[in-house]
Amino acid sequence: MLVKKTSKTTQGNKALKTMAVECVLATSRQNNRIASHRKRITKRQGKMKGRIASAHLLLTIAYNILKTGEPYHELGSNYLEEKQNNKELKMIEYLKKKGYTIAPSDQQTA
Repeated sequence: MLVKKTSKTTQGNKALKTMAVECVLATSRQNNRIASHRKRITKRQGKMKGRIASAHLLLTIAYNILKTGEPYHELGSNYLEEKQNNKELKMIEYLKKKGYTIAPSDQQTA
């Protein structure tokens, strides 16, 4: 059962928040990291929390661009799934190095 998490935004620049949310909504039809982040959060926590969380992600990306001076490289909408798959493959390789034998199973466990 999914339960909405409670959260409260702090007092800040209302114009910046509005602009960030508008930018997030502009990316909603695109196939990128910010749009997939908003959709993923919205499923669990609702529309407004998804918008604010994605606006926070967008501002974090902008801050890191300004801090490092490096251009932004889009990670893609399926970045988290690929990261999870790579993590599983690394775990399997680690277990094989330790001497365990890994056999693929047809059933998926929860």
